Amino acid sequence: MFTRCLPLILLLILAIPASSQDQGALPILENVKNKWKTIRDYRCQMQSLNRLGQEVDKKKLDFAFQRPYKVRMEVLDGPKKGSVIVRNAEEKIRAKKGGILGVVAVSLDETDPRVTNLRGRKFYKADWGSVVAEWLIAAKNNWPMERLSDEEYNNQQCHVLAAHWQDASSPITKDLIWVNQENHLIIRRQQFEGETLVNEVVWWNIQVNPSLDPGLFDL
Repeated sequence: MFTRCLPLILLLILAIPASSQDQGALPILENVKNKWKTIRDYRCQMQSLNRLGQEVDKKKLDFAFQRPYKVRMEVLDGPKKGSVIVRNAEEKIRAKKGGILGVVAVSLDETDPRVTNLRGRKFYKADWGSVVAEWLIAAKNNWPMERLSDEEYNNQQCHVLAAHWQDASSPITKDLIWVNQENHLIIRRQQFEGETLVNEVVWWNIQVNPSLDPGLFDL
């Protein structure tokens, strides 16, 4: 009886769709998600690199975030050095230039190219929550995802995850994140179009839940 049923059993097994996600990646992503839920505010420094065609933009930034969604970014080095931009509690965007010309702050629309990066990403989307949300969407959509070999980066032991983007609205094909093994914070991200690195962000000098002064996000 079993022998006669064997072909049917094999057909049923083959009919079950195999997941394209490495199951070793998902627990790490779950830890990242749970860590993000515990963060009320944070402040850090960031190194940002963006590439669009032959144009490259590289900046060093001071970045602060406070829930529900207040953001402050100051350019410490690179183009527009000294510039400050905030998204306040009323979801209004205010900015001022660096140097003596930056005495007066102005209000800007969030689609203004002055508040987006070279690739058009809004400045406040540089927060960890946006990164986590994008990776959770990738997991939900069952986009190919894998855990790569662990690495040491900036003297931190890290898990490394790779996701292969399948978003028709985005030219990104691959996304990598480095996750600190102890605190589950993302400390590096790289995004590629084919084999070309088009976006990289590195986070360091991280202060988690320092109870930032709400006035920091006013300008």
